[in-house]
Amino acid sequence: MAKSNSLTFYDISSPLQPRSYAPNPSKARLVLGFKGIPFKTTWVDILDISDVRKGLNCPATRKFNDGSDFYTLPMLKDNASGKVIGDSFDIANYIEDMYPDFGGRLFPPNSTDTGMDYESPHKDAEFVAPLTSNEGSKNEAYARFNMHVDATFTAYAILVAHYLPFNPDTAESVRALFVKRAHQGSWEDLSVKDDAREQLMVAFKSALTSLAQLFGVHETGPYLEGSQANYADLIVGGWLSMLSITMPEDEWNDFRTWHGGVFARLHDALQEDFFVCT
Repeated sequence: MAKSNSLTFYDISSPLQPRSYAPNPSKARLVLGFKGIPFKTTWVDILDISDVRKGLNCPATRKFNDGSDFYTLPMLKDNASGKVIGDSFDIANYIEDMYPDFGGRLFPPNSTDTGMDYESPHKDAEFVAPLTSNEGSKNEAYARFNMHVDATFTAYAILVAHYLPFNPDTAESVRALFVKRAHQGSWEDLSVKDDAREQLMVAFKSALTSLAQLFGVHETGPYLEGSQANYADLIVGGWLSMLSITMPEDEWNDFRTWHGGVFARLHDALQEDFFVCT
């Protein structure tokens, strides 16, 4: 049995804690809840992430488009072995390997592979921080799915940029950092309003069509393979968790109706069963 102090999870701090909001930490948090493994959280302000990762000898797993390191979270430290894992997909593989008999199977051997051939309509888009492919990793089909899902949602992340819950004491500096990363002139440049916002929401709904259709393959739902979740569901769930917190309420309520409500049902099921705030 796993001890409550055996794993330390590093997540992005905010006024919402112990509620997590960023998509990749949310994916990993869902993994831990799905497997039923106790853990404790260390909260890290965005401005401190690079120092904390370096202090744990955990190199960056992503780079910005200028080639510089992108230090981000989550991280997971196994306090028994001292091992530190610094990528949400690597965390999923590690947890499945270390705790195969806990909870469900993240990568079930009898999977129907529903959704593993998903291709994002934004698969060729260039982002400020290029996405992690995890090419050649264990459970590579899920790594590919992860990259394509990330591409779809990242393409519309600007919709919630102005609603991210930064810590008040460092919010001004964090906004300046985000402006610099995005190669923009001001924080206002990362805002989408009025007609442009409406058009982007329409485009977002359209871009999600093919992903939504995959959740209808097994009519029982709410997961890709019906009543049993796997890691692919948690990948999408991490993004839905962020949108539920950062979208204006009226937009989130509208989002929940898109594509017959498949994403609302997925989000609600994952939050109820597996999202652990600690």
